Amino acid sequence: MRLRRAAAIGAGAAGGSALYLLERAAASRWRARPDDLVAAGLSLPSDIRHHFVPTSDGGRVHVVERGSGQTVVLVHGIMLGVVTWARQLRTLPGRVIAVSQRGHGQSRAGTDGFSFERLAADLAEVLEALDVREAALVGHSMGGMVGQLLALRDPAFSRHVRELVLVATTPGPVVPSPLSGLLGTATARALVGAERSGRGPLPRSASIWAARIAFGASPSPPDVELLRQMIDAMSPRALASLLPHLLAFDVRSRLGALSLPVHVVAGSRDVLTPPRTARAIVERVPGARLTLLAGCGHMVMLERADALGVLLTG
Repeated sequence: MRLRRAAAIGAGAAGGSALYLLERAAASRWRARPDDLVAAGLSLPSDIRHHFVPTSDGGRVHVVERGSGQTVVLVHGIMLGVVTWARQLRTLPGRVIAVSQRGHGQSRAGTDGFSFERLAADLAEVLEALDVREAALVGHSMGGMVGQLLALRDPAFSRHVRELVLVATTPGPVVPSPLSGLLGTATARALVGAERSGRGPLPRSASIWAARIAFGASPSPPDVELLRQMIDAMSPRALASLLPHLLAFDVRSRLGALSLPVHVVAGSRDVLTPPRTARAIVERVPGARLTLLAGCGHMVMLERADALGVLLTG
């Protein structure tokens, strides 16, 4: 019995050591210094304009804006932020607006909480407050879900937006429904506990792996490091409030009602919203077109900034 116990302890220690070494290897391979991020164009331009748009439920939405003319509105995914679009803010012509969704960055939730209907209302209020007209609305991941929902529910949407660009997103659940409830409940409890303890949403050793899995082949260390920083900065409680709505999202049966041009962009190596989710949108939206980027993962705006820029300006 003692020998078995000693063997088990030894195996556990060996496994722990192996995981530690893997984490250290990942840290050395994908970590980058602040200067590296700046050199890679992953900081906000110095000439952006900041807005804080009050929401009808007492919250606020932080928006950054640069340039003038034809407008592009950029909406990030869960656990991300406006700096996700740093390269687009620097290089896209015209008026470029990046929206920070409630619970992220400097945006704050009001009394309505974190339902996707409320996130869609936030976006509608931003478009109205900033007098956005004839814009291309680019929604990444959760931002694409919110964009789909707003286009389906708001009759005034076409006054603000001429084209919907859905990047690495989905029209329905990416987790099978029998699992989504259990996953959401268990994760929410863990996240609330992390918030109470003053921790981030993931252990530091896990956040770099979570960041890496969001990319396709051969990501750059500054890109991975930027995503890791955004993951670490996310409020666990806000994430816990958003997850049930993310897991339950489903507009597949309604997409046939979309009448504006829809362009779907996906990465062939995206494991978070695989190419099949992009095809599910294209199959349901009349006239929608699909661009599949070979070797790209979930973080299209970072991995394929030039290609995305061509798609948005071509």
